Amino acid sequence: MKLPGLLLALSLTSTAQAQSAVLTTDTLLLTPRRSVDGQLIQPFSARYTMLMRREGQEKPVGSVATSYEYLTRPQQGLALKRSVISFPTGTIVDSGTVDRRTLYPRAHRSHQPNSRTLTLDFAGARVTGFNQVGPQRTAVDLTTPAALFDSFSADLVVLALPLRAGQPFKFAQYVYEKGGQDWVRGRIVGAQPLPAPDGKSSRPAWVVQTFGADKSTVTYWLDAPTRRLLQVEFVRPGRELIMRLAE
Repeated sequence: MKLPGLLLALSLTSTAQAQSAVLTTDTLLLTPRRSVDGQLIQPFSARYTMLMRREGQEKPVGSVATSYEYLTRPQQGLALKRSVISFPTGTIVDSGTVDRRTLYPRAHRSHQPNSRTLTLDFAGARVTGFNQVGPQRTAVDLTTPAALFDSFSADLVVLALPLRAGQPFKFAQYVYEKGGQDWVRGRIVGAQPLPAPDGKSSRPAWVVQTFGADKSTVTYWLDAPTRRLLQVEFVRPGRELIMRLAE
């Protein structure tokens, strides 16, 4: 499941400093021939606390344990991302294989507490697989004009963007719930301190934002030297969800 999809899940279950700081108006369009540098992301394992914010008050609603590792055959150049998303009502287990250099997907598997299983395989511009809920299985077979990123790995794409303050960008991803291709548009905001939860301190961070057609905004706070996610905020009218790194 993609990270912005956590909002949907909740509703269903009740290198050093900046590479450049030059403002630009040309949108960076990510394609298989002009992708991000996925090799900026090193293997990691992290745990995040999920909180719902309403009227300034935060309430824990779950957790996310995620990891990223290089697969054992270097000649394949693949990496594996795993996420376990825990709610009081159940657990979602996701895994996705990507090209380590471009972050374009090879496979995605998702198991959810409502007896749903999503299996996707990616081969260039073609996506195949199935979505199964209980005994009902729906086939997936889609060919698009160009290869798509997998929405499950959209956060990896954000982490591997060039750190250029003011840089707008967009890329196409596959989202089963939206019928296939979905465009992500965003902007690299730049360096901003991330306030501690108690408001008494802060830490250096870079901010990247993406914007949805449903008036949602996702704000990513990342540590530039390590390309690690520190915090993610999902905001849409009437709801705010925070995913905060557990120190």
